[in-house]
Amino acid sequence: MFDADLSLFPASARVLVAASGGADSMALLFWLLQQERELVVGHVNHALDELRGGACARDEAWLRQRCLELGVPFVSETIVLERRDGHVNEAVARAGRYESLERLAHANSCSLVATAHTASDALEGLVLNIGRGAGVRGKNGFAPSRPLGDGLTLVRPLWRVGRQEVRDWLHSQNQAWLEDESNQSELFRRNRVRGEIVPLLSSIFGRDSDELARSFAFNAGLARDEDAFLELEAQNQLEMLVVKREEKLLALDGIRLRDLNVALARRVLRCAARVVAPDLREIEGRKIEIVRLAAVNGQKREVWTWRSGVRVEWTGAGAGNRLRFWRV
Repeated sequence: MFDADLSLFPASARVLVAASGGADSMALLFWLLQQERELVVGHVNHALDELRGGACARDEAWLRQRCLELGVPFVSETIVLERRDGHVNEAVARAGRYESLERLAHANSCSLVATAHTASDALEGLVLNIGRGAGVRGKNGFAPSRPLGDGLTLVRPLWRVGRQEVRDWLHSQNQAWLEDESNQSELFRRNRVRGEIVPLLSSIFGRDSDELARSFAFNAGLARDEDAFLELEAQNQLEMLVVKREEKLLALDGIRLRDLNVALARRVLRCAARVVAPDLREIEGRKIEIVRLAAVNGQKREVWTWRSGVRVEWTGAGAGNRLRFWRV
């Protein structure tokens, strides 16, 4: 049985299926066709010729032809990604991809964007986030659905399906897919996690990788529910701690922060950072804790720089025991 989540799709929704031609996205496409949903296939060409040597154009041509054979509308967009030292950052590529999918969805009257992220992707993401020192949210996997831009919803119907299960199902359906040779490159950490860490975990626990991934997907769902509750509490506490709010500045009462439960105080600091930088991704738990302890211990003034240009200042007693957040 292919355990994709059909509950994410209202019967009348027109769906943009984000497809690369790889196994996961082709399985998602074929499964949705079997459900007789109204579909448009959306392809984002990253034009990474320095990495894939013309394969991006070949992938797009193959997928376009396959959609023609299936009778499914196909749309695509080639994006130009910012390079640093000749390389594209993974976060930059991800942001560009989602922006492109939003444009394609709006242009084709789609209310849903479906991506083929699997439980295996979530498990690999967990290992990567642990290595980065991510906080609680970085260990919660990804939600089956979330808002995406103006009036759009992103859905991930394969959130409880393992990678090998996808391939087994495609074989049972006699369907082909493309293999991206860059998925074998050890230049990318995710590939090493997939090829080295996940098999090691499977060996240690005596469970195949898909079973491990499905187990994590279930427990991550429980963790997201608890995380949502903590987030709501933190937002309420944040409003009570605000002593100054400007367009690009937020200042909190550091004395009152000391009285909060430790977990709640950490989450309040995360929420404050996202007020000045709504697009801020996960912050290292260690950085959060350094700031919290500065307030708790009444340290002298100090300023820290977080990612995305966020600055955090503990003013110390000489300037009112404030925690100030702004973005450079």
